[in-house]
Amino acid sequence: MSDFKTRFVLDCELEYPRLNQYYWFNSSTRKSEPCEKTRPGAEKSVGFKLPKDKAVELWNDAKAHFNDVKSRKPDMGDFKTIHSYRENEDGTISFRAKRKGMTARGTPGADIAVVDGNNKLLDDVGFWGGSIGGVKFSMLPTFNQSKNEWGITFMLDKVQVTQPIYGGDGGEDFPVHNTDNNGSSTAATSDDLYQDSIPF
Repeated sequence: MSDFKTRFVLDCELEYPRLNQYYWFNSSTRKSEPCEKTRPGAEKSVGFKLPKDKAVELWNDAKAHFNDVKSRKPDMGDFKTIHSYRENEDGTISFRAKRKGMTARGTPGADIAVVDGNNKLLDDVGFWGGSIGGVKFSMLPTFNQSKNEWGITFMLDKVQVTQPIYGGDGGEDFPVHNTDNNGSSTAATSDDLYQDSIPF
């Protein structure tokens, strides 16, 4: 059995796309900045927003996968969260999937395919947040050292953009997250919400 489980989320609003090149989080400026693929911390990522009922379904699926892996790896702690989830004022829940530029072995990782509604490579991947599409990712149990919490990280595999929005300078950025050395992160706005149940 694999520690990874593939998941698709379709027809959702995409947020903070960072797919046109690699980015790293500059702790001095508190912003994501373009960088080379080989830079430590370089990654591509995209967020997506779900209504609460769909978020609950995703949360339960992530928890079930975590517990399945834990049954084979009893040294893991208990499931606490999906890393980097965020509650929005309108009642929706946001998540983020990401993929590092380099593997743990120091070799270049596979690039992220971004396709249109016909599954053809998208000509311009510099689309804006608010575009509509789908995200394919793998769920992986990870440990967040800074929070001392076990949870699930979404490892980005592919993005489909069915209704792209373009324009502007692309200056939007993710909310600030606390990130450990392994890249797992949890939203700074939700510190007190993690229980052994769905926190939203």
